[in-house]
Amino acid sequence: SALRSAAFAFDTAVTDLEVPSLSLTKTKALASVNGKLNSALLSFPDSPAAKLKSMKEVQQMVSRQKKPTERSVDVGLDLVAMIRPDGFGSLQGFAGYNLGENSITVGFNNDADAPEVISQFGGVRPPFIRVQPKLKLDVEL
Repeated sequence: SALRSAAFAFDTAVTDLEVPSLSLTKTKALASVNGKLNSALLSFPDSPAAKLKSMKEVQQMVSRQKKPTERSVDVGLDLVAMIRPDGFGSLQGFAGYNLGENSITVGFNNDADAPEVISQFGGVRPPFIRVQPKLKLDVEL
């Protein structure tokens, strides 16, 4: 970070000025500089410079010209199929495939003889295969 690099640069520069025999060490100076850098870093968000920078960023965002988008209409088709052969629900699964805007999903469940399924369909067995198409329109103005 910028704080660490500034502190390291100061430490490197002060190392050459140290005279240990005269008790002129860099520890007090390093502590003082680190304290001042930390306080400047903590007080920066409330400073006039930070507020000015923030105002400039907001002004740039507001004045930025919005690029016109191309108008388009995308059409997609989704097919969902369910295959329900004879059985009591011991075999289940599904598979799907996407190709651009189009997709197909096929489910398999051998539960056509299950009493709960027959009661959901009003006392009759469900159809062997059921296909539900879904048309998708993506309009961009």
